[in-house]
Amino acid sequence: MEILLIILISLILWISSIYMLSDWNKFKAFFVANGILIAAYVLFLIYGKSIWGHDEYGLGFLFRLAICLMTHVLIVFVFAIVKNRQLKK
Repeated sequence: MEILLIILISLILWISSIYMLSDWNKFKAFFVANGILIAAYVLFLIYGKSIWGHDEYGLGFLFRLAICLMTHVLIVFVFAIVKNRQLKK
């Protein structure tokens, strides 16, 4: 249940970040770069050699994936707040 809550919060913050940065002239490049970075995270977590050892049911993988994406979304959200304030000035 907590995983779903983390995903829902991440989705809400992601949509809010998109809304705040939509007026920025470099928005498309920023969006593409973040998409590539998220794809790299996911591919590394899926295909990279695990340093955590054997994960019987895959719950550790789901937790690491959720935390990785949540951290990325939080960093982008803080950036969006700062950039939105700069754009309003």
